[in-house]
Amino acid sequence: MTEVLRELGPQDREQAWSLGTLAFGGDPAEAAQPPPAGSRAWGVLDGDRLLAKASLRTYDQWWGGRAVPMAGVAGVAVHPLARGRGLATRLVRSLLGPMRSVGPISVLFPTAPGIYRPLGWELVGSLDETVLPTSALRDAGEPGQVVVREAEHADVPALAALWGAHGRGTDGLLTRVGSSFPRGAVHVLSHDVVALAERAGRPVGYLAYDRGRGYGPRSQLSVGELVGSDPAASSALLRSLGAWDAVAGTVLWRGPVAEVGLLVRATMPPPERSQRWMLRVTDAPGAIAARGWPAQLRLEAAFTLVDPDVPAHEGPWQLSVADGVGRLERTHPGPPRLHVRGLALLWSGVAGTGVLQRTGLLEHDVPGLDLLGGRTPCLLDYF
Repeated sequence: MTEVLRELGPQDREQAWSLGTLAFGGDPAEAAQPPPAGSRAWGVLDGDRLLAKASLRTYDQWWGGRAVPMAGVAGVAVHPLARGRGLATRLVRSLLGPMRSVGPISVLFPTAPGIYRPLGWELVGSLDETVLPTSALRDAGEPGQVVVREAEHADVPALAALWGAHGRGTDGLLTRVGSSFPRGAVHVLSHDVVALAERAGRPVGYLAYDRGRGYGPRSQLSVGELVGSDPAASSALLRSLGAWDAVAGTVLWRGPVAEVGLLVRATMPPPERSQRWMLRVTDAPGAIAARGWPAQLRLEAAFTLVDPDVPAHEGPWQLSVADGVGRLERTHPGPPRLHVRGLALLWSGVAGTGVLQRTGLLEHDVPGLDLLGGRTPCLLDYF
């Protein structure tokens, strides 16, 4: 048989589900589920047999205070007896066109980063899980006049507004609106507890978490997200969580704990689990134009982009940023070469030109090309 790469449809659902279950260790007895909202899938088939699959999901991700359309790559799986033939590479490379139609960037959580680096993705962040002693949260800072109560359905607009304000100040978070989130902000109420912090009746933060099983030192709460608009709000929410210490010994904290460490006396332990995530720029001019830039930033820099898998990227470009707006336009040949992986690191702000030069992603120094180095993106939604 000749291998065929095509978009998958309803007739392929059972095979796609079975391949995902086999690849990722799911329960083979579980019935096949419909694909997530906002998702499309492609596969490589040999006759009627599905050998490999991958999905694209439509998201918007906060970067520089703006929502940037992003193609999330998920569920990349190859049958164990078809591995070693380059099917994953072939499949993901073929999706670069559909990715560009979704948005100017793409993000994925890799099981093996070595598969995706040759295709232009680079590691830019980590979704961590850290175990904290519940008692350590009892001594968070002063809550002032903030009171904490249980959130209700009527509070959903306030929860959405708090998440949006938090996202605009945190690079990497999903907006949680659009086709991939048909329930919108209501989804947060699926947690066992959603604590809402208020000051004089005005919402100033919330904390979403799950109770877990049992009680005592081995019982563990699981925190999904903490959003605080000021230190008092965050402190009040942390104290409400610390009040569980008599029946739940630890808290499994999803996401960064640096801000928690600034509000409590305890030293934050290292993560117990880290899931790295990678970013690729799929439409360089679109990516530069879509994200927000600091209003005070002024720069002009030229580079020759190297991207073997997106021919439209290849060649010399002039980058201009002023008044919070970025532009990438064609220029004359001659600027030093910048690999598309290096552009991902610069664009996301996780590395500067020194790192890129030392790792071969930038030919030599380009004055003004250090864009936002030093920022740490945060992504709390696994896909």
